[in-house]
Amino acid sequence: MRVLLFIYTFLFFLNSNAQIARADSIKAAEYSIKNLEINTKYQDFGTTYMGKDKIVFSSSRKKPGINKVWKENDQPFLDLYIGDVHEDGEIVNVETFSTDVNSKFHDAFVAFSPDLKEVYFTSNSYIKRKLRSRYLKIFKATVAENGEWKHFVSLPFNDHSYDTGHPVLNEDGTKLYFVSNMPGTLGDTDIFVVDIKDGHYGKVENLGSAINSPSKEFSPYIDGDVIYFSSNRKGGLGGYDIYMTKLDGSIPEPINLGEPINSKGDDFSFVIDNAKLKGFFSSNRAGGVGDDDIYAFEQKTTIPICDQTITGVVKDRVTGLPVLNAFVALIDNEDVQLRKEETLADGEFYFSLDCGTDYTIEVTKKDFFPVKTELLTSHVNGYKNELIIWIDEIEFFERNGRELLNVENISFELNKADIKEESKEALDKVIRLMNKYPDMIIEFGAHTDSRGGDDYNLDLTEKRAVATVDYLTSRGINASRITGKGYGETQLLNNCANGVKCTELEHNKNKRTEFVVIKR
Repeated sequence: MRVLLFIYTFLFFLNSNAQIARADSIKAAEYSIKNLEINTKYQDFGTTYMGKDKIVFSSSRKKPGINKVWKENDQPFLDLYIGDVHEDGEIVNVETFSTDVNSKFHDAFVAFSPDLKEVYFTSNSYIKRKLRSRYLKIFKATVAENGEWKHFVSLPFNDHSYDTGHPVLNEDGTKLYFVSNMPGTLGDTDIFVVDIKDGHYGKVENLGSAINSPSKEFSPYIDGDVIYFSSNRKGGLGGYDIYMTKLDGSIPEPINLGEPINSKGDDFSFVIDNAKLKGFFSSNRAGGVGDDDIYAFEQKTTIPICDQTITGVVKDRVTGLPVLNAFVALIDNEDVQLRKEETLADGEFYFSLDCGTDYTIEVTKKDFFPVKTELLTSHVNGYKNELIIWIDEIEFFERNGRELLNVENISFELNKADIKEESKEALDKVIRLMNKYPDMIIEFGAHTDSRGGDDYNLDLTEKRAVATVDYLTSRGINASRITGKGYGETQLLNNCANGVKCTELEHNKNKRTEFVVIKR
């Protein structure tokens, strides 16, 4: 680990085994680990997947015929090696990665494009294979048809005044994450990201304080929307610990992976094959074979990402009762509807949420005003949000210049004036509104379509008007505040008069009841 720390603390060596006060950490997952047989007495670290079944790593192991060593630790310079991943986690059939990539100086930490036709790697210098600068840089090479790596280029954000290294790509190769101490760094070294489009690099951005700290962060690994990295921030188990968090910053503090992944030593270069829940990391912990060793691990349980829930109920503000058949939509901060539920008789709804996220909960129901409620979830994993959403009925509307109560049509038995049971709820709403507005005077009007005789229709609606007024007055509404009138087919809302051929839907539009506000 001393070489790694040396080249990443920019020639200011820090004691990697300094004791840091141990803090209680979240239990991230259960792991089993093992030290690999490929480890040597030198440095072996920095695993990277090349496809699904091959691993590239860095090592300072001795090579035949080469005696050159780095004076800082009296070990050979780091080179890249490749091997096959065995089903038991061992790395087998190890050989030098590529003489085209390996230089006579330090070469480490590689990243491959999704099609494996490009490789990014960290090196002291690659221009004419001469060590022109003590600063680390990220280089890119492309693979030729014959398999040789060619067209080596230094990335445009490299500089002779700071280091860049530890490249890693996201799954589709559109973002390159790396480590640097460039201007704008929050700590000693931070993790940065740059967009890649059509071979061009965008603006370099610091991942911010949700990930970076005043200490050192390095060896990032991207798994979907999750980033793993190593840091010597306060509260770790030893020197450098491996952490994970979400790239969107929804987890307030990165999660320490805990033992046995982390130890009292330095732990870094975590990679995982999520399909198999297996991977590798590097460590200089006690009991190893050499300076830094590669360990294989198998993840036994899942890592808890910060999630929350919300349980709510939609209630009628007037009655205080739960509302049936209300639609509740969960909307994100980009106005995208994520989920939608329809309430049952209990008026309840339930959604799963992410921590630290803005949501809008929108409730809609026929004859009620829509309601939007803003919600910003906290950063407490597992928190159960609870919410009551009150909705208000739409009480009035206008038609043909008249103000009407917003009440469902009153239904009657066929050719009779008997009020159907299903209309009692609508009439109860009329009573509530009459009580809410004690000075209000209304007229109930009953209407038919043009089918049937004119006189018959008029007589039927008169009887229905009387029945409706009687229902309301029998339940406490003063008779002076309500009148009833049957209009028959004299006030059609469309052209479906006698002799005009109309659809059933068009006729039904004229079969209606109205509560007209005379005074309010």
